[in-house]
Amino acid sequence: MKLPNGYGSVYKLQGNRRKPFVARKTVGFEQNKEKKKSYPVYQIIGYYEKRSEALAALAEFNKNPYDIEARNTTLADMYETFKKRRFDKISKSGNDIYNAAYKHLKPLWDCKIIDLKTYHFQELIDNLDRKRQTKDHIRTLLNQIFDIAIELDICNKNYAKFITLETKQKSEKHKAFTNEEIKLIANNVDKVPNMDIALMLIYTGMRPNELLKMKKEDVFLEERYMVGGSKTKAGKDRIIPIHKKILPLIEKRYSDSKIYLIESQGKHITVGGYRDNLWQDTIVALGLNNLPYDCRHTFASLMNTAGANSLATKLIMGHSTQDITDGTYTHKQLDELLKNIDLLE
Repeated sequence: MKLPNGYGSVYKLQGNRRKPFVARKTVGFEQNKEKKKSYPVYQIIGYYEKRSEALAALAEFNKNPYDIEARNTTLADMYETFKKRRFDKISKSGNDIYNAAYKHLKPLWDCKIIDLKTYHFQELIDNLDRKRQTKDHIRTLLNQIFDIAIELDICNKNYAKFITLETKQKSEKHKAFTNEEIKLIANNVDKVPNMDIALMLIYTGMRPNELLKMKKEDVFLEERYMVGGSKTKAGKDRIIPIHKKILPLIEKRYSDSKIYLIESQGKHITVGGYRDNLWQDTIVALGLNNLPYDCRHTFASLMNTAGANSLATKLIMGHSTQDITDGTYTHKQLDELLKNIDLLE
């Protein structure tokens, strides 16, 4: 059946080809002054194995015209666009996560984004020997890439949102220290160097990186509080009361440090350095198999057992809460936090 004028055409190339059928669209006319004739200028929409596929592509183009050149955009091209749009709005660690996720997509880098479907990604992820978190990062990256591609009219469907991952199992990675283990740590503070750091973590609920980044200028010994935190809006620059049990430990660190509250030979201690070295020399040396982050879980457990106000616990730990509309520091707030922290033995 003859196609309508201006609709475009489908024809078959000669020779033995894997995709012999061409779908094309007339996009204009070129004048030949010598012959006084005009010739159509064609734009190739694509090459296909079957005539039916070429006709379907031509029909789709006529129904929803798109930039044919843009449709040649590869996954690699889209990732460059993604980086330009997003990388300056997220942290360096976030950039590193996306770069790592993108490396796993290497087999698909040169594929046109319009040709990639869910099964391409699903097969790649299913055969990837990585943890679920890594696979989730890949899925998140693809979702954002497709969102941009749809915005730019390069494609009209997000196939990444149909990717499925194995059910996320409840983590049993972290466990709280027992009362006996806390006493063991406390009894060794004066015997083992850097043992005090673990006790500070247990009685402040701070993340390891938050305590290690705490600067001396943000520690107020007389009023018994520190200002610090990270990660979320609720967690940053929060009031962290100092329990009387660790006040002497913080006072000693305060007098010995220059910039950061906790230093080793006058230098700042990184989270990796603490986890891989100091933690091994202290907690692991005591025969305990806990992880640094277990101190934060321990704090939450202690506060709950002591009957502390749940809102106070959230504020100290930097958890988001709808109960506080004004995060401005007040002495009343500090008094309330000190009152709750002192419930711990």
